[in-house]
Amino acid sequence: MPTVTGEPGRRERIAVERWPSELPLFVFLLVAALGVWCLLAISIVGLVYAVFIGIFLFVAHLLFVTHVRGSAVRLGPDQFPELYSRVQSLAADAGLDPVPEAYLMQAGGSLNALATRFLRSRIIVLFSDLLDACGDDDAARDMVIGHELGHHKAGHLSFMWLLAPGWLVPFLGPAYSRAREYTCDRYGAALCGDRRGAVRGLAILAAGGRLGPEVNLEAFARQRSHLDTGWMTLGRWLSTYPPLSDRVAALEPSLVAGERASVRGPVRALSMLGCALAVPVAAAVLAGTVLMPKYLALLDTLKEPRVEASGVAAQTADEPDAARAQVAEDFALLTELVEDFRRQNGAFPADVDELYAAWYSLRPGVEAPLDPFDGLQDGYYSTGDSYSFWTSGPDGEEATEDDIVATGEFAPIDV
Repeated sequence: MPTVTGEPGRRERIAVERWPSELPLFVFLLVAALGVWCLLAISIVGLVYAVFIGIFLFVAHLLFVTHVRGSAVRLGPDQFPELYSRVQSLAADAGLDPVPEAYLMQAGGSLNALATRFLRSRIIVLFSDLLDACGDDDAARDMVIGHELGHHKAGHLSFMWLLAPGWLVPFLGPAYSRAREYTCDRYGAALCGDRRGAVRGLAILAAGGRLGPEVNLEAFARQRSHLDTGWMTLGRWLSTYPPLSDRVAALEPSLVAGERASVRGPVRALSMLGCALAVPVAAAVLAGTVLMPKYLALLDTLKEPRVEASGVAAQTADEPDAARAQVAEDFALLTELVEDFRRQNGAFPADVDELYAAWYSLRPGVEAPLDPFDGLQDGYYSTGDSYSFWTSGPDGEEATEDDIVATGEFAPIDV
């Protein structure tokens, strides 16, 4: 409820209590904005983008204010003096000093008004069609003016650049914006001095000048029940302006006296958000626990050089004796190759890549031997003074008990 404050000899001012969630949401928004600014400061590229976006928004706002000051009609003692006097009086009641500049602007039939500022100048813009819709209803008109003055009095247009990144946080920015609108509705009602008249102003925003005064306010407030679904609740949470039926009920609680608050919509909306978050989380868990090990195993396999068998098919575990004999022959051929390489270079091949490069250099036109158990090239390792060959053995898996290895002297072990 508004209260009146003042001192002897001075004009009394109206103090309005903010909407309960506004200040807590402001704190969260400020913390989020500062966090984003810190991240941008760490990333030079991000900070450059922020500067360019800021310049773009400043220029856009400059153009808008230029349009207002040059094409809208500024209220003054010699320009719509009665309306100007009313703005002056309401601003004084709110304790605004200096009084914001007030403009009257034609906006193609839009029933709206707005508050803005440019540098240190405070501005309110009243759309002519909305004032026409209010007609002789002074309370409804004062509600419109008082609402916009409330934005200035409550400091909603201060520190906009500091808070800007926080507005991008889903649900948080819109929630703070809605709380501000509820606060300014309280300013409008307090300054016009007629709560029912203030509600009529909201009804005019909903139904227009001719039918707005005939709106059944109780029925309009009950209309909120149609928003009590999961999807509609999400829509409300994502909107920067509260529905007019909510604003009417908040401004005049007697319209919904006896109505029980429902949590069906919020519960369903939270369930939908939970499901939406659960899907990517489940996918990430699946990828981490099931798919990632398989992917890493595939990468390990791809690291081994694969050569298609040509002329001689790889043997299988059903022919172990023939395969073992083939391994012995292959190791003998590789041993001869290592010996030829050492005679030419004074050292063994350093690794398996150099071994098979030497094969195709010293044995042109001859296919390199393949492991008869898995169809891959045989393994090779050298320490500089010795070397080893190995195959995966009958099970086709490396580093198991049935691997076949040849080391040391230039001949394979007895297999």
